[in-house]
Amino acid sequence: MSIESRLLKYVSIDTTSNEVYEDKPSNDNEIILANILKDELTDLGLKDIYINKFATVYGYLDGNDDSNSTPIALIAHLDTSNQALGSNIKARVIKYEGSDVELSKGIYLSSKDYPVLNNKINHNLMVSDGTTLLGGDDKAGIAIIMELLQFLKENKSFKHCPLEVIFTSDEEIGVGADHIDLDKLKSKYGYTLDGGDLLYIDNENFNGASIKVKINGISIHPGSAKDKLYNAINLGIEFHNSLPKFLKPEHTDKRVGFYHLTDIKGNEEHAELDYIVREHDLNKLNYMLELAKLTASRINEINQKDLITLDIKFSYYNMKQNLDKNKEVIERVCNAYKKLNIKYEFEAIRGGTDGATLTNRGFLCPNIATGGYNFHSRFEFVDLNESYQVLEILKVLVSEK
Repeated sequence: MSIESRLLKYVSIDTTSNEVYEDKPSNDNEIILANILKDELTDLGLKDIYINKFATVYGYLDGNDDSNSTPIALIAHLDTSNQALGSNIKARVIKYEGSDVELSKGIYLSSKDYPVLNNKINHNLMVSDGTTLLGGDDKAGIAIIMELLQFLKENKSFKHCPLEVIFTSDEEIGVGADHIDLDKLKSKYGYTLDGGDLLYIDNENFNGASIKVKINGISIHPGSAKDKLYNAINLGIEFHNSLPKFLKPEHTDKRVGFYHLTDIKGNEEHAELDYIVREHDLNKLNYMLELAKLTASRINEINQKDLITLDIKFSYYNMKQNLDKNKEVIERVCNAYKKLNIKYEFEAIRGGTDGATLTNRGFLCPNIATGGYNFHSRFEFVDLNESYQVLEILKVLVSEK
């Protein structure tokens, strides 16, 4: 097969993650994809293959380098984001020649909107039709890992370390790594393939938290509402507008964090707002959470009623501090880039990965590129030329002693 044929196959299955469940994946289609991958791992010669109740897939491949080398893990996730439609994906491969690409009638992928395309001329790109996301996040990671395993099967003389392959479910809703039993793993560290631009090795990520704002208003007929109505919707708007206006993802980049409103619903009597809050500096994140608390408290004081409550949860933490304690993990992937004469930089990613959660549980796991761009968007695409370069990086990575 090929990376593109695998990816076309995987993205045809809608694995949009939604709501966290205690005993199953959020989308039953994750089980369907998990079983397809289980069969493929079997055909590729892995052993100890299993799927747990959350649709996490595991497989083990013996090494052949005769050095009793330590296994490493390669990890990617099955699910796709619910921030854009993920069903009925119509994916295709194009050769980008520099002009705007009409994804479907009236919908264009343009270098004016996405200047990174200026570096993709004559590259093969996989795109959707612009009405759905593509699903390269993170099925491109799965396809690259599978193509590596295919190469190892067909090239028995190629020396490599033992590998643990793990495909997680529901990474996009923050629980993928929770479904990995670290006590069962033979490896001590690994790599997620859940990045974008080939240039970047991700050794740092946001600290992440969520805020659920619950507003219990008091409704009354608007004709007699003066001094009696506490409209939960208006209170929600007031709360939102009281947060720092420019600390939003559309106004920030690099190391500046944000409040991101992901959902709002309600009526006069009750409303809810869901936020994710992100910052690379944990002290700054805590300050942002305290500011949100102060905002709710102040609105309650002004109205002399307990109208707003906040439910705050931490999602994941910056992995850099733990990765800095063991340079070997990062050096291994850096050496692979150097041997292939591929330029790299370290990136503080504006998001999180299963690897970030695993790293903070003691299982070091930086993030590697896949060639994917515009994740969680209808304009997502995968640069297949870069995906094949990542495959070459993995070949060197697994042959390092």
